[in-house]
Amino acid sequence: MPGQEAARLHYFRANAWAGKRLAKPQGWRWISEEINSELLCLRQAAAHPDFSQLDKVQRAQIHTNLGNLLNHIGRFVEAVEAWDDAIALVPRMGMANGNRGIGLSYFGSQLYDPGHSAMLGLAARDALRRALAPDAIVDSPGLEPAFASFQRYAEAIDQQLGALKDEDLRSRKLFSLGRSRAERAYRQWCLDHRLFLNPLNDLGADPIAAHDILNLPTLVEEGLGKDFGPPTAIRHFNVLKQEYVTARYALYEAMSARGVHFSDRGVLLYDTMDFPAFGFAVERAKLAFRAAYALLDKAAYFLNDYFQLGHGERQVSFRNLWFRPKGKDLHPRFDGTANWPLRGLFWLSKDMFDDAFRSVTRPDARELYELRNHLEHKFVAVHDDILADMAASRRQPSKGLYDIEFSDLTARALRQLKLSRAALIYLSLGVHAEERRRESERDPDRLTMPMMMFTVRDAENRRDWF
Repeated sequence: MPGQEAARLHYFRANAWAGKRLAKPQGWRWISEEINSELLCLRQAAAHPDFSQLDKVQRAQIHTNLGNLLNHIGRFVEAVEAWDDAIALVPRMGMANGNRGIGLSYFGSQLYDPGHSAMLGLAARDALRRALAPDAIVDSPGLEPAFASFQRYAEAIDQQLGALKDEDLRSRKLFSLGRSRAERAYRQWCLDHRLFLNPLNDLGADPIAAHDILNLPTLVEEGLGKDFGPPTAIRHFNVLKQEYVTARYALYEAMSARGVHFSDRGVLLYDTMDFPAFGFAVERAKLAFRAAYALLDKAAYFLNDYFQLGHGERQVSFRNLWFRPKGKDLHPRFDGTANWPLRGLFWLSKDMFDDAFRSVTRPDARELYELRNHLEHKFVAVHDDILADMAASRRQPSKGLYDIEFSDLTARALRQLKLSRAALIYLSLGVHAEERRRESERDPDRLTMPMMMFTVRDAENRRDWF
């Protein structure tokens, strides 16, 4: 079977699983054969070597359906990226724009910041208007119900936002990217790759999104007494954020490094004749990957403590968090829980640890798990990109060694950063959804006392006083 036909077959199989899923509503089931199989088929279609041989419309259809399913399971950050991939191929595609509009409206509804929620609402309205425009492309027959739904969502958002316009909130271009040329270049790189911990960065590379504003929502702690103090969750999230932004800059520094760093001078190493790449920049990229990957297990520790799931401190991980302690069944705290962002975190863990999914994640991230395992416990040998083919021909199989070109290492580190960023957003908004649920069940007559907290100023946030 020709390659492009194989890719198309995966797409048709995904559509069959989608039909089966829609035929029997599943509510808030977290484990679903239909979702599992549909997502796997869409991943296989998009990751197929001959995917690029399909025509633009069919590639856009696959990206659109992938975005729709990711959004359904709570991975809305990655869903926006999938819809944007479709729109980049076919800018006037009605289904991609319409579903992006609906997705952004739901994304905005999860935010604890009303200003950000309004901005996502404006972007949702714009996307829905493009879907309903006279020149919108309708890629297949039988889509009338979908476009009727787009119309209803557009009317509802219009009613919610009223006459509010984009310029009423802010001018996206008037925000500073920093004081120095180096800082501006770094922040622009973060914007372009959607790496800021800021939901507005998912709308594009506008300077307004060039700061890491995401945090936890208002928390209510039960039964505080003499040990009254800041919730542990805030201390945990502070560390998660700082480690993420440091890993992000480490990767940027590795990718933009030029020349030999002084720390590498006088270091005696032997040439193994396979064009090895050594140096500070290479190790920076490795450290960035490891730090970004480690955030997932730390997020699991956060959730284990916040939800009181009962996993032992030494046993909890992003892989096993979702299941009963020392068991394989889904934890009763999650099964059927109507927490959209938290369900997104669960399905993200499948990408990381489910063998079937790991094999068809994006090409630059297929071996994240194996790379991390070698970085932590074995050896990773990095090679010069320019002479990659010749280096590959000269390699001798070596036990415990993982060979990789520098560009592949940085691409996978970047992909891991994007996954970790999405995880932190889902974590924050999952906590927000849980706090709203707890508030709805709390006795309205029960007394609560506010605790004001101050932010750490930049000048005090570093050890610059030594």
